[in-house]
Amino acid sequence: MTTKLLLKSGFWYTATSFLTRAMVFITMPIFTRILTKEQYGDFNVFANWQATLLIICGLEVYSTINRARFDFDGEGELDGYITSALTLSATFTGVLFILFLALPHLFDRLLLLDRRYILIMFLYLMTYPSFATFQAKQRIEYRYKLSAGLAFVLLALSYLLSLSLTLSMKSDRLFGRIFGQYILYIAAGIFFYCSFFYRSHHITLKALKYVLRIGLPLVFAYLGSQLLLSSDSIVVKHMCSGEQVSYLAITHSCSHVVLILVQAMNTAWAPWFYDMLKINNMKSIQKMYQIYLWGVVLGTFAVILIGPEIILILGGKQYLESLYILPVYILCGVFTVLTSQFSSLETYHKKPEYAAIFTATAAVLNVILDIVGVKLWGYRAVCYATLLCQLVLIALHYLFTLKLGVREILPVNRLLIALGFSLLLIPIALFLYQSNLIRYLCIGLLSLMAAAFAVLKKNEIIDIFRRLRKSS
Repeated sequence: MTTKLLLKSGFWYTATSFLTRAMVFITMPIFTRILTKEQYGDFNVFANWQATLLIICGLEVYSTINRARFDFDGEGELDGYITSALTLSATFTGVLFILFLALPHLFDRLLLLDRRYILIMFLYLMTYPSFATFQAKQRIEYRYKLSAGLAFVLLALSYLLSLSLTLSMKSDRLFGRIFGQYILYIAAGIFFYCSFFYRSHHITLKALKYVLRIGLPLVFAYLGSQLLLSSDSIVVKHMCSGEQVSYLAITHSCSHVVLILVQAMNTAWAPWFYDMLKINNMKSIQKMYQIYLWGVVLGTFAVILIGPEIILILGGKQYLESLYILPVYILCGVFTVLTSQFSSLETYHKKPEYAAIFTATAAVLNVILDIVGVKLWGYRAVCYATLLCQLVLIALHYLFTLKLGVREILPVNRLLIALGFSLLLIPIALFLYQSNLIRYLCIGLLSLMAAAFAVLKKNEIIDIFRRLRKSS
């Protein structure tokens, strides 16, 4: 695995993600205008519950593939491991579905969703893990073109179908939005289930134990991370209204400009990171991670500067209220870069239970602070509660991973500089949002500085990329 291949795979994942999100951002202004604020908020609640329950039902089997490939490296062993893992995931989903059939009123009160939507959600929870596992297997084999292309085509088609159904189903636009968004993934999941079971029917106790040993702690870790992102909307839905949820939803959508970059790069980064850890090449990891981290920080700053324009495009003037919480949510991209790095390091050393403990602690704290904050200061308080909890999570991870060698990847002084600069962006952004003239002058000045730097350091920049291509 060479750095050149990392750059290639990173390019394809990033390009595909941005092309896919281009479709999302093209359709989103339409959805925010044809759906009421209540319906738009309810779709966001559905999406948050779906993402949360997927972590539980999916057992994060696709996240274990990166590590399992080293322990199931015999002929056909990895295929058998995947079959075993998917069987266990389907079993967990089936148990939860039976619980729903036995106690439907409990789910109604908890999810605050119509049962039709809950049934669609369970179909998605049952089938999506196979599609995600296929994508994970493609990535560890560095078949990045097929993985990236399939993700783009499927997501683009699902958004087009969702848009078409939402426009045509005037009596129930929310159903059209949900059904169109998820039905193609359900069909793809069924196909890949059949494909994996055709390759191997071998279900082993060793594989099932391995999934529980690595995957179950990851469930709690990712569940905590998801709750950090989604509990805001759920708490506001229970304590306030769907309209105020819509303000959170639009800011989450804006923050995806940064998050898609982070997720795309993490997708390419993880296999390369594990390979470099395998040969103890910490120098290459630190060098690439500094470029990665500061690229995300500066990209975040650029997105924050044009936040008002993004909100106007995606939602219109009716959503300008969300401008006051936008910078906080966009910063989640920077924090995701850090926490995902720590989690990957812990998973490589087979210590995922620590990530589970840390994220569960931060998630519980976040829910408590959300409830208290909404009661005292209103719905805006939830974003600052999330910010504080993510800082707590980063501190817990860093302290534990000191003995796993994180200082060789990210020295503490560099971590504090990155965090300090990121936090300063919040008051700077809120000040600049008060005057478009000053903000546009800052955008122009920064653009000129970036262009001047690129011209003055042209040779050095070219030399860096040449060295990256030659290094391994």
